Amino acid sequence: MPFILKSDLYTKILEDELNEITRADDTLITQAADSAVAEMRGYLFDTFDVDTIFSQTGENRHALLVDFGADITLYILVSRLQAGQSIDDRRERYERAKTWLRQASKTEFYNDLPRRIETKQTHISYGSLPKRNNRF
Repeated sequence: MPFILKSDLYTKILEDELNEITRADDTLITQAADSAVAEMRGYLFDTFDVDTIFSQTGENRHALLVDFGADITLYILVSRLQAGQSIDDRRERYERAKTWLRQASKTEFYNDLPRRIETKQTHISYGSLPKRNNRF
């Protein structure tokens, strides 16, 4: 089951408007939602366990990520509109989502997202002692 559902978009856009944009083709919604999740994963990968986050379904999904995922999905869909139609509101929401994702990846404030577990790496030191000057 995908992380972003068609029904998640209805909090942001009317169903009739969504059907008009996609011409009632749900595969466009699925592709846009998959692209949105891929973009969000890219921002959060270094800090959070994205496999766990984006495998959640239903009420277990992080509400803010679903909200921002819907914004990004709609931005991708609305970018299909004909030239001359305004998408300023969608662009602002898209930029807000990207900004939040960038900030979340660099901060400790979002403790409700599962952290990525660092694998222990072994470091090998190499080199030599400082050069000695012996004078007789």
